[in-house]
Amino acid sequence: MSNSNFMSLPSIDKIPDFGLYMDQVITFMENYFPERPLTKTMINNYTKDKILFPTKKKKYTREHIMALSLIQVLKKTLTLPEIKQLLEPISQQVSDGNMEGLYSTYEDFFTIHQEHLIPLAENFKYQVDEIVSDENPRIISYAYIANYFISLSEELINTEDD
Repeated sequence: MSNSNFMSLPSIDKIPDFGLYMDQVITFMENYFPERPLTKTMINNYTKDKILFPTKKKKYTREHIMALSLIQVLKKTLTLPEIKQLLEPISQQVSDGNMEGLYSTYEDFFTIHQEHLIPLAENFKYQVDEIVSDENPRIISYAYIANYFISLSEELINTEDD
C-alpha cells in the first residue's frame, strides 16, 4: 500500500460549501476514506455524544465534513472517549458560532499531513523494508511504531486534563 493512497484528506476547498443530506455526506466521505465507511448510525452517535455538532435543518455543512474527516483520521487509533475529549471543545465552539478552532485545527493538520506526514511515513516504510527482509518482523516493526505513536497521542490527550 502506498502511504499517499492510505488516507486522502480533502482540502477545505474540495469540501462542498453548501448543505448536504446525510446520504450525500456518506458518499462524499467514501471517496476520501474508502476503507472506513461511515454509517448514519455512526454520524448520529457522534452528534448524540457531542463529538459532532448538530445539523441545521438536517443539512450538513462544510464544517461538519471537516469534523467528520478528523474523526475518521482518529477513530482507528483512539477510543471514542479520547476522540470526544479532543474534539468536544471544538464542537462546542462551532455550536456557539465560533468556527476558528475547527478551521485552524483542520488547516494545520491538512498542511502537516500533506507536507510532512506522508513523506515521513513513506521514508519510515522504506527504511524498515531495507533493514527487515522477513515479513513477520516487518509487521511487528510496523505495529510497534504504531503503538508507540498511539501511546504518545494518548499521553498528550491525558495531559490536557491537567
